Amino acid sequence: MLLMKDLLIGIDIGTSSGKACIIDQSGEMIDSVSIEYPSFSTRPDWVEQNPENWYQAFIALIQKMEKNGSLQKDRLAAVAIAGQMRGLTLIGFNNQPIRPSILWNDRRCREEVTYILESNQAMVEFITGNPMNTMCTLPKLLWVRKHEPEIFKSTKSLLFPKDYINFRLTNRICTDRSDASGSSFYDIQKQEWSEEILNFYHLPLQLCPEIVPSTTLLGTVSSQASIETGLPQGLPVVMGGSDSTIETFAIGLYNQSQCKIRLGTSGALSTIVDRLTSPHQYYCWSYLLPNRWMIDLNTRSCAQSVQWGKELFFKQNLDFSSIYQIMIDEAKLSPVGSKGLIFHPYLLGEDAPYWDPELQGNLFGLNITHQRSDIIRAIYEGTAYALKDAFTVFGEIAQDFQEYTFVGGGVKNQVWLSIVADVLGVNGLIPTHTDAAFGAAMVAGIGSGIFSSLEDAVEKCVHIEKTIHFSPENHNSYNNFYIKYKKITKLVRSASHINSKKGEDENEKDG
Repeated sequence: MLLMKDLLIGIDIGTSSGKACIIDQSGEMIDSVSIEYPSFSTRPDWVEQNPENWYQAFIALIQKMEKNGSLQKDRLAAVAIAGQMRGLTLIGFNNQPIRPSILWNDRRCREEVTYILESNQAMVEFITGNPMNTMCTLPKLLWVRKHEPEIFKSTKSLLFPKDYINFRLTNRICTDRSDASGSSFYDIQKQEWSEEILNFYHLPLQLCPEIVPSTTLLGTVSSQASIETGLPQGLPVVMGGSDSTIETFAIGLYNQSQCKIRLGTSGALSTIVDRLTSPHQYYCWSYLLPNRWMIDLNTRSCAQSVQWGKELFFKQNLDFSSIYQIMIDEAKLSPVGSKGLIFHPYLLGEDAPYWDPELQGNLFGLNITHQRSDIIRAIYEGTAYALKDAFTVFGEIAQDFQEYTFVGGGVKNQVWLSIVADVLGVNGLIPTHTDAAFGAAMVAGIGSGIFSSLEDAVEKCVHIEKTIHFSPENHNSYNNFYIKYKKITKLVRSASHINSKKGEDENEKDG
């Protein structure tokens, strides 16, 4: 009797770790594993990873699931991969990486960013639909051409992190629309490489891999990859996409009535649209569906601010969960508005709506009556005010929102989650599974025919674990505190530039 091929593998090649999961055709999670791998910073602002480390992590993830007994090879239907965006991975004519990958958070290309902004900022940002900054792939590629000319001449093709794994599995060099859209030489409207940008900066189109949809069946696991990974030879490999878009798909977003609110290290607000307006002030990625785009607004320090508060106030030798529970319990002791304390969480500058790396954090209103509990609550409230501030950039798009989904580590903190819901004035859904590996498994199901469509995959796989409801009374109170937050923000911006000796340029834009 032949067993049905009903198991799907999803892999996420993240910035600091790899994750993998197996789901079945009903969307049930069978197994989930993870593994960490290092980044290297040999010079200030440099952040690199060895592509071989990603592949070895992929192998280790497969081995972990096999050891757990979940990797039933005769039932595997397909595998798909998500991954960190923008990492410049160069493949030589010998089909080997010719240098370490330069990651999205590597900032060595400041001069190249300045050159792009001064030479043709309007063209680049209009065509790509994204702000130019050191995270983009284009300035990284220009840096390699200038500082490592022999490496540049020896390059056959560029890839992004998840593409390298697909290449190792299938020997096919290609990428998808979502990863291409983070490069800054991709036409966001036409959804193809921008020859106008490439020609302007004298970059050959031949360096750019073929672009295919995320649900494309790329090929199958080769005999060599089968030996190396333990996966069955001939197992279908589906393209996958960037971690940001695949994670969004994992929670069921595919139209403009839905909004994702992420309480992660940085904060994020995301939705899916079927048309683009220009100009705009948000990040924009091609989505899994044709002529559908994901737009992203970010605040730089969300959970990062909470972690800062933890490290500031708690030096006890306690485990993380104990400390965070203490913070939750203490925040409950302080009233809405933290007795007048206003915290601006600009610990790393700020993205939306200011796009200003020189903004500095601020705790305003301290007096002798305030306790640690008030400051902790003010930190939670400050991150919520920052999200509300960023929310304004959506403009008319926000009028269509009918459903809000919360994701990120912050959803485990009921007090913080309630504060964010109260400040924004929204009720929210919290899905059972929210990571990119789960979304990649869903994509594998679409590409292999297990699921008939994106909608079918969402219906079968996305389940709501709990809901959060805002308090109208608290929301009204927070509206008044938010007005104060905004008024003080004007002073904070001016003082930040004075303190950083950058002058009063409030229009500086750096994502």
